[in-house]
Amino acid sequence: MSPLDRRRCLAGLAGSAALALAGAARAQAGASDTLVVMEKGDHALAFYELATGRRTGGVVLPGEYPHEFALDRAGRFAFVGQYGAKSSTTPGPGGGTVHVVDIKARALVRSIDCDPFRRLHGVRLDGRGRLLVLSEDRDVLLGFDAPAEAERPDRAVATGGIKGHLFSLTRDGETAFVTNLLSNTITRVRPFDPAAAPKAVAAGRWPEGTALSPDERSLYVAARRSETLLVLDTESMTVTRTVPTRGDVVRVDCGPDGDLILANYADRSLSLLGPDLREAARIGLDGAPVALARHPSSPLAFAALEGDRIAVIDLQAGRLQGTLATGREPDVMAVLPPG
Repeated sequence: MSPLDRRRCLAGLAGSAALALAGAARAQAGASDTLVVMEKGDHALAFYELATGRRTGGVVLPGEYPHEFALDRAGRFAFVGQYGAKSSTTPGPGGGTVHVVDIKARALVRSIDCDPFRRLHGVRLDGRGRLLVLSEDRDVLLGFDAPAEAERPDRAVATGGIKGHLFSLTRDGETAFVTNLLSNTITRVRPFDPAAAPKAVAAGRWPEGTALSPDERSLYVAARRSETLLVLDTESMTVTRTVPTRGDVVRVDCGPDGDLILANYADRSLSLLGPDLREAARIGLDGAPVALARHPSSPLAFAALEGDRIAVIDLQAGRLQGTLATGREPDVMAVLPPG
């Protein structure tokens, strides 16, 4: 499907979201929805009103290539890792700060110096609001107990792999699963148990994107160069199933019902999989997808594309609804909680 113009696309998006939420949620999906987007090339965290596609503001961040970010549960702060490199294959020391952005004020309020830990990439918050940030160059998970006020990390634990790039985190924050690009492993790490050694399992070639199942008993791992999706039992750390993919899957997203979205970089498409891991739909795109996000209360998903666009996906219909024009190099996204 050819891209729609931005206004037509997002007008449809607002109507679709409102229809999906009518009855059970009646939530603020439409004019009040804001999509927060990391625009790497512009070094900015940007805000888009979904009902119109209008960019309502942005926060320019210091340094090169801020990348992964996470919102706290209240949507008050965003915590941004300063990766400092264009991609995982770009050489160089990278960045060593975590930026704290006040969402309401739309301003950078502070930066946390994490030297000597650099190339900060994976960023996640647990259910208690504790922040974990992955240092790719040191293969260490940094922990911040109160990240909005932190001056330095409170702890650091080794990941047990080489070139740790991303991680999934259990809701209680007690277990992280790190993808290690060069050791070709997944490692299970206990961030708050310094005496617990990481446990590694081979995970194909160049494992990168992961997602936990709703019950956290399974971890889905995309091995990019093996062109497979692995299912890992999180308790035994064994691979229980291997599923072929369309190749070079960079990101995996798991919904509350156990359905999956795969971002197929080389194929320039998304695969929608049911809980049985069978492909229910392939959605062709006019750019390679690099990041995924879901609307928290309606059947919509977003894929950041090369070419400075975000694709809007109707998950119920299994189709592309339209595209949203952005600044340079959109990547990680999140829908801001209402209120």
